[in-house]
Order: sequence, then structure tokens, then C-alpha cells
Amino acid sequence: MTFEELISGLGSKIGVELTSDDGSCVINVDDMVVTLMSLPDSDRLAAYGEIGDPPPEGLEQLLSAMLEANHLFAGTAGATISRDHETGRFHLCRHEPLAILDADSLAALVESFVNTLEILRKAIASYRPVAKSAAEGTDEAPQFGANGFFRV
Repeated sequence: MTFEELISGLGSKIGVELTSDDGSCVINVDDMVVTLMSLPDSDRLAAYGEIGDPPPEGLEQLLSAMLEANHLFAGTAGATISRDHETGRFHLCRHEPLAILDADSLAALVESFVNTLEILRKAIASYRPVAKSAAEGTDEAPQFGANGFFRV
């Protein structure tokens, strides 16, 4: 299935007319923007969204937690967290081969991606650095829960 066919099928499935401009499609979900892009050189689809700006304090702890989330996709549901070197904002991206997708699986992928994006956005928005442990004198980075998402 082509990228354009997938986007059209997704639109039909969710009851919204979606179009693909230059190999991309933007979907607004609540206050989040998700971009679906065709990666023609690899015959893959990418879902991309902005998580948000890191807080001014405790950046080292947060970066550590983000790396932990990326490790084996423990807190990202198959996506990858990155940080834009120019803006400092965190982003989430997930790639899938076009060959394994249809309208149903793309709808499930988008739903999972949006849910993960929302969880990570809330985690960053409410993030507060953990104080130094009095007993050990070291910073404790936020941990991820058993369900694979931030526990802050």
C-alpha cells in the first residue's frame, strides 16, 4: 500500500478527510500535532510529534530519564525520544515499514503514538528534579514504572 493510500484509508477509518502534501500529513489531536511522513528512500512511514520544552532546572536528571525511556523502548511504546540541538525541545518519532501497514494498523499506531506523546508531555510539564539523597549525596533521576512510562 502506498503512503497516500494509507493516509486516505486512515481518514476514512477515523471519519476525517486527510490529504498527503509532499509525502506528509498533519493530524491535530487535542493540543498535539502529529505529522505522518513518507520516507521514500526506505519505504517507511514516520510518525513525529513534539513532546515539549525541558524545565530550566534538573535537566541532567531529565536527560538521564529520557535515555532510560529510550533504552529498549521501555517508556516510548516503540518510538524514540530525541532533543533538537537548536531549540532544546524534546520530540518523539516512530518508524514503521509501509509494507506491514493498512488503515487499521496505521490507526492503531497513531493511537498508540498519541497516547505515548500525551504521557511524555504531561511528564515533562509536571517534572520536578529530585533532591539529592541525604544518605548518599547523589542525585536520583526519575524512574520508569513497570508499565514502561514515567513515574515522577
